Amino acid sequence: MRGIMSENDKNRGTLYLLPVPLLPYSPEDWKPCQLMNMMAPNVIAIMKSVPYFVIESEKTANRLLSRLLSPEQFSEVGFFILNEHSKEEDLKAPLSALKSGYDCAILSEAGLPCIADPGAALVSLAHEEQLRIVPIGGDSSLLLALAASGLNGQRFCFLGYMPIRSEELQKELVLEGQAAMHDKAARIFIETPYRNERTLRACIEALPENLYLCVACNLGTNQPLIRSMPIASWRNKAIIIPEKPAVFCFGIPAKLNKKQLQSASRERRSLR
Repeated sequence: MRGIMSENDKNRGTLYLLPVPLLPYSPEDWKPCQLMNMMAPNVIAIMKSVPYFVIESEKTANRLLSRLLSPEQFSEVGFFILNEHSKEEDLKAPLSALKSGYDCAILSEAGLPCIADPGAALVSLAHEEQLRIVPIGGDSSLLLALAASGLNGQRFCFLGYMPIRSEELQKELVLEGQAAMHDKAARIFIETPYRNERTLRACIEALPENLYLCVACNLGTNQPLIRSMPIASWRNKAIIIPEKPAVFCFGIPAKLNKKQLQSASRERRSLR
């Protein structure tokens, strides 16, 4: 049986999954001192030590790393692009670097790597090669939205991006709304900011009126916009969602459930 660590592991790189701030870029908010206050010291230390970064956008990565690394450190880092346009062959370069002994770090555009993020494909291959993977905790917009929604945090599922075509979107919302009524699990999905208003209207029209809908924008900032209420209430209010990254959640509101809470408590204790 393969051990936790072998001599061969010492000659292979580690793949770090590093969280980045959810705060949208602005020259004022992204001053080096403010970024460092938002990020854990161990994350910054790893950023300063790894030679390669797996990124979605070189522009975004440059903005972040140029503020956290010294000019000498920044000039020496290398980038591997991995985004929605990448192909399987694009995974070969970072995987080869790891197998050759170089550490790499995945940076996401959405806070926590590999959750609704293409970095998951590289992690999957790294597991096949039995490489060391180290995730570092940080903000996930999906979990922040769920935590603030008041919906069932004991059972939930992520639907990713919903269909673009209106007819398919309506059909999917009807099916998932009915399923949420049956299994009591919260549903979470994301959408491109310029489609926020259209998506909200579709939810109001297609979901059962006694389900709750939460829309969460500006997560990771000091002024988040979070609204959670029954579909029936959404229909009676004129609320405009800004064209900013948003997370949509719908389902049954959370209730105190003694049996469920006791089971969750036992599971948490067993993990300590």
